[in-house]
Amino acid sequence: QRRKECAMKLSFDNLTISYGDKQVISNFCETINAQEKIALMGASGIGKTSLINAIMSLISYEGNIQFDEKPELAVVFQENRLLPDHTIFNNIRIVSKLDNATINKYIKLLKLNPKDYVSTLSGGMKRRVAILRAMLAPSNLIILDEPFKGLDMDTKEIVMSFVKEKASDKTMIIITHDLSEANYFNCRTIELDAFCKQ
Repeated sequence: QRRKECAMKLSFDNLTISYGDKQVISNFCETINAQEKIALMGASGIGKTSLINAIMSLISYEGNIQFDEKPELAVVFQENRLLPDHTIFNNIRIVSKLDNATINKYIKLLKLNPKDYVSTLSGGMKRRVAILRAMLAPSNLIILDEPFKGLDMDTKEIVMSFVKEKASDKTMIIITHDLSEANYFNCRTIELDAFCKQ
């Protein structure tokens, strides 16, 4: 039963996404299995973020997206979407069911101070908090939209290792332009160009 709790399967049947008269994705058909890691790749503006927004029901679409169980999503958007007037700890505590000591342990693992206020952080530090928040929230599907952008190489290695550990038994979709990131997570790559209407 453990696997069922941690990961979900989702499938797309003739998914079509349009903005007014502009069709971005046409007849996208795909199945993502439980615990599978997927890298969405393709040129900028091709519809990668639109696809994950459809999964999250943030935009309207035609066709079907089916889940084999109720989706519990953990998301890192392109923007960090943090609570600036709260501490790092509180930003994570609000979504996590872990005990305080464990939350603090992971914050320090990513070389952050739990008591620092988000408003005082650099861009790279905010990115780490956004990733921490997503990875420490309960989920069966993790969605990451260019999560490692703006991280220096040393920090990126620590953060990627953390994500790999926490996502090991989850289904994960990552948007990236970097094939080495896709390879690091042993992703199956989906190139959206074939489903794109330019």
